[in-house]
Amino acid sequence: MIINLFSKALETPQTLPEPLIKANRLFIGNMESILIFQMNALKFYLDIGINQLRAAAEITDLASLQDFCKRQAEIAQTVQRKLMNDARIMSDMTARFKTEMDHLTQATLEEALPKAA
Repeated sequence: MIINLFSKALETPQTLPEPLIKANRLFIGNMESILIFQMNALKFYLDIGINQLRAAAEITDLASLQDFCKRQAEIAQTVQRKLMNDARIMSDMTARFKTEMDHLTQATLEEALPKAA
């Protein structure tokens, strides 16, 4: 039954409304940007974690342990700055997407309302 539904839909070629096509493209472009950003951020955090594990494995005496502990504050500050910057970037990306969708919606309404009247 579902196969018949899709077959019938494919038999009669129809085009999607232009605003829907634009919204889909905008959504996909935004999702792609966000995913690329998140993958790069994840790599950064994983690299820090792996480097920390390697540094911990190099501890052989009290002096190297003290050195390792001293570096933890610097690394924590680096991670904190990166997290704050990443949150700001994600917020900016979301705001930009919202603005673009608002413009698309407004343009679609301005085009559709005179036709409806």
